[in-house]
Parts: sequence; structure tokens; C-alpha cells
Amino acid sequence: MRIREIVAISGMGGLFKVEGQKPNGLIVTSLQEGWTKFVSNRQNMFSLLENISIYTETDNVELADVLVKVHEMKASHAVPDPASDTTTLRDWFTGIQPDHDQEKVYISDIKKLIRWYNILDEKGIMDDEIKARADEAAENTEAPAASDDNTEAPEEEVQS
Repeated sequence: MRIREIVAISGMGGLFKVEGQKPNGLIVTSLQEGWTKFVSNRQNMFSLLENISIYTETDNVELADVLVKVHEMKASHAVPDPASDTTTLRDWFTGIQPDHDQEKVYISDIKKLIRWYNILDEKGIMDDEIKARADEAAENTEAPAASDDNTEAPEEEVQS
């Protein structure tokens, strides 16, 4: 499962896997509780995690990239409890994304990021995402090499 298959729904805590789509809503499965149901887009807003970004001083960074960075750095920057004090949360996030815009990225955003990361990590989605990104990178590096192999060498003339 990839991060691009995961959605946050306003008014509903947690994260959900998109199972299907209808004109008036989505069929989703709760990652924490496992139930599947239809959720109307008339009453709820859907945010695909792949469409969410974090403000930085220069340019925005995709949430998925930040989550991958959290996963890769969790040995040196242990993920704090979302209920930790403000200073602890801000210092931790500065270690992960040093150039984040401190005026636009609120503590509540950092708490939500931690909660979401914990859900994704617990379900193994972070490992799947990192593996899939590595596979895509390997394919992209192999693709140009493969096209170079298709060039034909000039034929040698045979003298009789």
C-alpha cells in the first residue's frame, strides 16, 4: 500500500484507505479500526495525503517526502508523543525539516503529522512507500541504460 492511496477525512479522526469511488463520495477502510463504509462528499472533505504539502522558507515540500524523512531519521530523531510540550515538538520538527516556515506550520500540524506517521508506520505503509520509491528510482536509472543498449553497431562489410 502506498501513501497515495491514503486519505484524511474532515470530521473523522485517523486515516483511511480509498477502496472505491462513486460520484457522490468514497468507499474507505479505516486503517486503525478496519471497517469499510461509504463516506459522502456532501458532508465531508477528503484530502489525499499525496496532495498535502508543508510550508518551507523557499518552496513547499510534499507531506509524503517529509513522512519518508521522519521514517529514515527516526533512529537519530525519535518521534515524540503528540502530547509533548510545544518546544519539544518544534525542536523535533526542526531537526526533520529545518527550513519549515515556523509562522505557517503550527504545532497542531506537527501533532497531526506525528499521529499520521504513527498510523502509517504501525500498518507497514512507510516501509512499503520507501521500497516502492527505491524500485521506481531503480527503474528510472535502468531505463536510460536500456535505451542505450538498443543502438545498433554499424555493420561490418564482409570482403569476398
